[in-house]
Amino acid sequence: MTTLPETTTVPAVPGAPDVRLAGPADHGLVAEGYVAEGFEEVREEFDRNLRERDELGGAFCAWWRGAKVVDIWGGVADSGTGRPWEPGTKSLIFSGSKGIVAITLLVAVQKGLIDFDAPVARYWPEFGRHGKERITLRQVMSYTAGLPGVRVPLGQDDITDPLAMARLIAEQAPEEDERAGGILYGPYTAGWIAGEVVRRVDGRTIDRFFAEEIAAPHELDMSYGVPAERAGEVARLEYGAHFLAQYTGFFTSDDPMTQRIWQNPIPFPHEEMVWNRPERRTSLIPAANVIGTARAISRLYAILATDATRAHGEEYTLLSREVLDDARREYVRKTDPLIDIRMVYGGAGFRLRSTPRDGVDGDSFGHDGGGGSAHLAWPGAGVGLSYITNRLIAVGPDDKRASSLLKALARAVSRLGA
Repeated sequence: MTTLPETTTVPAVPGAPDVRLAGPADHGLVAEGYVAEGFEEVREEFDRNLRERDELGGAFCAWWRGAKVVDIWGGVADSGTGRPWEPGTKSLIFSGSKGIVAITLLVAVQKGLIDFDAPVARYWPEFGRHGKERITLRQVMSYTAGLPGVRVPLGQDDITDPLAMARLIAEQAPEEDERAGGILYGPYTAGWIAGEVVRRVDGRTIDRFFAEEIAAPHELDMSYGVPAERAGEVARLEYGAHFLAQYTGFFTSDDPMTQRIWQNPIPFPHEEMVWNRPERRTSLIPAANVIGTARAISRLYAILATDATRAHGEEYTLLSREVLDDARREYVRKTDPLIDIRMVYGGAGFRLRSTPRDGVDGDSFGHDGGGGSAHLAWPGAGVGLSYITNRLIAVGPDDKRASSLLKALARAVSRLGA
């Protein structure tokens, strides 16, 4: 899991000086870092997160038209030791990792290694057993393949072995329950399938492919997991307001399909924050344990935001307009019957807006993460952003941290001329 230091040079917004912030003496009731002129409201909302919205520690970074306009952090990275959140503090982003899996696969598409509409079995013959011979990678990444979980009982330690998980998936059939006819979201399997496809077509594991093809060339301090010697740079995670309560029905259900998806193993056990275990930070769990700074993740999405609006045939930085057009095109819009959330997925695995919206963020794509993190590109506005945190809070009215930052950013970009 190779990582490289990211570029620290901050290009200025033309005509807009940076607004420097003083570092707090109390580890975090005000933000550290800077914002460009016109983006002060974003800093104010970040401060409110720390003071009023149960934030423990976090960072928010946003790029606009190729310039970094917000780069702020604050709070505590480890409440047990009092370690403050610093510029290089990283956090595990849970399902935000699925957006990184999508980007990794798209680079493989760009290189001519895979086709989203080809059967997975073309690249991984063993996968084609038990009625899976026609399942495509596009179906896997949009959660329409009927493979949301593993049927063999698993323990918490088992999910750190991607090769073993791939073998188990190859030996099982898709779900036959009628509820699997649309979107059926699962926490892990799409990442294991994508990882095995990358390994089969390229020879490198998905973490190494990402490190060498994406992170290293663009100096992004992010990776699938982290090397053991860098584990101390990662924030310690904690459960926050009502986070576990929102999952009670899934984690205690006696419905067999729910058990296969949400209890095998339980992603967030009540008795332990298992994601603080050293092996959860250093192993490869593609759909769930990407770790990085907000600076790095936002920069990656900013690159995509720019590439997505280039002219067809124009030279691109990471992905061509044609590849990104296909990735951002709506593929499925359904309500997951188990978690009762309406989801819209593009054909590569990005989550799209569930309802139409005018404005600078109306064409957003990316993927959020359990507990509150958000990682997005807004191509029409030329924006890439990332919000990372270490306190997990229930979705909905309990958690306004990311939404407050995104709304303030959208207002600023609108005022300054998207």
